[in-house]
Amino acid sequence: MAPRRRATIGVQLLALLLGLRLLSVAFVSSSGNLVRPGQGATTALNAVQLQPPEGEEDKGEDGGFMKFLKVEQDIELSPEEYNIALEQEMDAQRKKYYIGGKIDPKNLVVPWKPVDEKAVRKDAVRQLRKNGIKDPAGGDVPEGEEDSEIELLLLNDDVQISWIGGSPGKKVGYIVERKKKGDANFVEIGTYDNMRNPQLLVKQFTGHEYFFKDELLAPGSYTYRVLCRVRSGDLSVVDQKDVVVEEMAGLDNKVAFGFLGVAVLISAIYGFSSDPGVSYD
Repeated sequence: MAPRRRATIGVQLLALLLGLRLLSVAFVSSSGNLVRPGQGATTALNAVQLQPPEGEEDKGEDGGFMKFLKVEQDIELSPEEYNIALEQEMDAQRKKYYIGGKIDPKNLVVPWKPVDEKAVRKDAVRQLRKNGIKDPAGGDVPEGEEDSEIELLLLNDDVQISWIGGSPGKKVGYIVERKKKGDANFVEIGTYDNMRNPQLLVKQFTGHEYFFKDELLAPGSYTYRVLCRVRSGDLSVVDQKDVVVEEMAGLDNKVAFGFLGVAVLISAIYGFSSDPGVSYD
């Protein structure tokens, strides 16, 4: 009997351990939320169950309310920690201006355009803010309703226009215009209207970075202007700036034609000398 009794006790202990294991996977709290082992209040992303107003629990098929809302918490750093993070992000942003990310004055993507440290810092602050890391001093917060100044980045014969949007308010979208030096009027080159350039539609939050690229420009001086239209139809000028597109470095036309003529002459002489001719024997 002793061996059989020990076997029975062993089976009971095994069943008990299995039951405890299943209970430890998850249990429902008194508030109805599902709680898992190891889930704490310090997680960066929490699931919060919303409670509808009293008497409206059954509104609509799905209750008329989102049952769960993801709340993302910003990362709080001390001023010293933020400055360290900012320096590291500036290094990462600075590498974009160098071929292969190798920081060397001889390795610039645009050799005649030095790195704008002010732009590097602004890009780094913006990237940290996107990652939930905010300046504890509040220096990264866009200022009120106003859009930022536009920035022009020259990439060979292309020009990239960028700016930071302020509070959306009653704004609808942006229009980008260009005027060549000597011309009387601006010409529209980009617009949100009719979804021609959907990236120019106003985003419903502050701090979005807008981009527009004007490509394959002839050498010369240009003025770019960004306009903003509000719901009433009124237009206002966000900013305008000038840029000079330099002629691409290359061979002079006379030199190029000279090389071409020499090549044709050499080819003709070689072809004549290698022709065996006609034999009448």
